Amino acid sequence: MIENTRLTQTLKTRGFTPAWIIGGVSSFCRFFEVLVSAYIIFKISESALLVALNSGLRVAPLLVVGWLIGKYADKFDKRLFINISTVIFIISSLIASILMITSFIQVWHLLALSFLSGLGWAFEFPSRRSFMGDILKNSNISLGIGLDLTVANFGRFIGPIFAGIMIDYFLDFSFILSGIFYFISFLMSLIIFKLTTKRDPGQIQNDDVENPFKSLIKNHMFRTVLLVTIVCNIWAFPTTSMVPVIAETILKINPTLLGILAGAEGAGCLVGSLLIAGVKNRKVQSILFVTGSFIFLISIFIFSISDIYILSVILLFLGGLGVAGFSTMQSVIIVDRTASNLRGSAMGFLSTTIGMQPFGALNVGIICSIFLPEIGIRISAVQGLVLMILLLLLSEFWQKKYIN
Repeated sequence: MIENTRLTQTLKTRGFTPAWIIGGVSSFCRFFEVLVSAYIIFKISESALLVALNSGLRVAPLLVVGWLIGKYADKFDKRLFINISTVIFIISSLIASILMITSFIQVWHLLALSFLSGLGWAFEFPSRRSFMGDILKNSNISLGIGLDLTVANFGRFIGPIFAGIMIDYFLDFSFILSGIFYFISFLMSLIIFKLTTKRDPGQIQNDDVENPFKSLIKNHMFRTVLLVTIVCNIWAFPTTSMVPVIAETILKINPTLLGILAGAEGAGCLVGSLLIAGVKNRKVQSILFVTGSFIFLISIFIFSISDIYILSVILLFLGGLGVAGFSTMQSVIIVDRTASNLRGSAMGFLSTTIGMQPFGALNVGIICSIFLPEIGIRISAVQGLVLMILLLLLSEFWQKKYIN
């Protein structure tokens, strides 16, 4: 009986486990490095705008090349793109480590390396998750994506905590730690090549679609996911880049407590993804996606008002629960409701909308620089809430035939 459960079937799928590990490591290192970089940049420059820009540059390559990588991920071997991403991550961490140890590190170095690391994510995001959709049975895709988001959210939780500890005690060696983990990802990417069978090039050619975007955009939920993702990545998620600034100027806490504060969102993501992983009902998936976005925006708005550390931790945890609904169902909806020969393209277009985040970083960074960091977060959250309401009022989302 145990042998036939969806969980065991998913975990025993050839290639799933190493791809799963890569996702967890990538998430841990990304949120680890974002916090370390933000701390160093603010210490050197005291500029909220540069801190926000650093976060935005981590996803900027998704806007530039995400759609293109997704397109070619469908035409060629997705495993090659996963390999390329791990190599880019290692190079980025290695350069940062050398600059930190030699004390040559400057703000522009960190900004450039954030963009380079973002380029690695641009290769990894559309290829690895669509690869999972290819190797899993259709009945196990939602669970597989849910498991992937769970381990990613675990990394999102412990990454900032480890960052806070490293900042307090081993700041100069922080990027060495992420580099070691990225090397583990590289080894896992090699294992994927060994465990899985290459696709037949002839079949790939036969599956080509002349205009993938035109085919995909006809699906209402695909359109909704893209539009909501744009709103969240411009007006919601960039606000979290201000957490180190709030910690320094309002809460006045040490780096270890900062790590716990930043990790609270990841903890909420982890708990939320554990609760909803494997949800198969499409109506529930759609509702979780949209309500998760609202929960995060409301939580981050109230967070901007708080000057009490414990309350701020709780609010970011609640925001993380919202992010879990948004991010888990975002990928599930895209992968589960897209034909196999269009999954790479679909994830590529999704990554392009995620790449809109630099515009949000500029938005919140400029507002925070003109006014105060907490006011910048507040204004951005209100803008996001208003746009979300207008988007849903103007869309056909609540019609039963579209929500399923």
